[in-house]
Amino acid sequence: MREYGSEHPAIVLPDGYFDKLSELGKEVLFLRSGREALMLAAITSSTEKEKTILFPAYCCWSMSAPFEKAGWKIVYYRLNEDLTVNTDYLRLLLDQEKPLAVLTMNFYGSASTVEAIQVVREYETKVNVKIKVIEDFSHCTFSIRNIFNPEVDVYVSSIRKSVGVCDGSVILSKESLAIEYIQEEQKDFADKRFVAQTEKGRYSYSKDQERKREFLNTIRECEGIINEFTIVHPISERARMQLAQVNGDEIAFARRENMCHLWTLLNGKVEMVSGLERCLDGAPFSLPILVDNRDEVQRAMAKRGVYTQLLWPICEEAQKVCAVSKMMDARMLSVPIDQRFSWDDIEDMARIISDVVKGLIL
Repeated sequence: MREYGSEHPAIVLPDGYFDKLSELGKEVLFLRSGREALMLAAITSSTEKEKTILFPAYCCWSMSAPFEKAGWKIVYYRLNEDLTVNTDYLRLLLDQEKPLAVLTMNFYGSASTVEAIQVVREYETKVNVKIKVIEDFSHCTFSIRNIFNPEVDVYVSSIRKSVGVCDGSVILSKESLAIEYIQEEQKDFADKRFVAQTEKGRYSYSKDQERKREFLNTIRECEGIINEFTIVHPISERARMQLAQVNGDEIAFARRENMCHLWTLLNGKVEMVSGLERCLDGAPFSLPILVDNRDEVQRAMAKRGVYTQLLWPICEEAQKVCAVSKMMDARMLSVPIDQRFSWDDIEDMARIISDVVKGLIL
């Protein structure tokens, strides 16, 4: 039952979550987007003309494009059904490709990369060649202390996927980063995104469809700008001020509780990616479900107010390498479980998802 008119909840003050990332002992920089943070990592990781990086097959072009633009050859490795790394295949590629870097990703905060990184370090010792390990932690931005591995050279996360900032990403590095490649702030972009996000927030009160069309068009326009990135921009001053208001502990609490709640409600009713229960003590990005007729299911959910994402359309080369990634590309929907939603919201979402997946409204 929804409850209205009771005592106001406390005003929760910021806890300096992002400022405290420097406690992890690495250089910390805040940039405009995740792909620009990856580009800086790509530029910094090697100056060799011929260089190869190993990538998880389940990734989008916005992760691989920065490395391609920086002159890296991308080779994809396989994943297991729970989205952990297929270490046998990784060993094979290490011998064959002799990479100078490996990118890992802890998918949804439930697919540990510890074993894969150990394999890389063992190979590195055997051949006496330094291999940079870069980890994207966008799926578990508020779990960095849970997953932190000192063997990782560079951590990167897109903050926009986790908090309502107008722009932002973070990069943590053991070594100094190539800050000379960072250009000046693009203020107009940040202001445009902020106005659209503000209108989106007001839409929840007014449900003004004309304003909805306007802010969605602006958000899509801004995505187009980021997609065309060629240089690295710093985070905007406006976004810095927004981050200063964040309470990471409260966000992590909400995500953890929502994930546990929705996972319990859907368990046994909807197919989910295996191993998700491993992230229930963290602060996951979303809950991935696996469905047939994905596009129809997505549209049916949207008609009832549950908007799910596709993560991600992957290239043909990656699909050929990894059957698991090909399956995820065809069947996965990412259900939001973040701090915007309450207990009652999760209950409603679970009912809608169960109804749709069972075919009650298809």
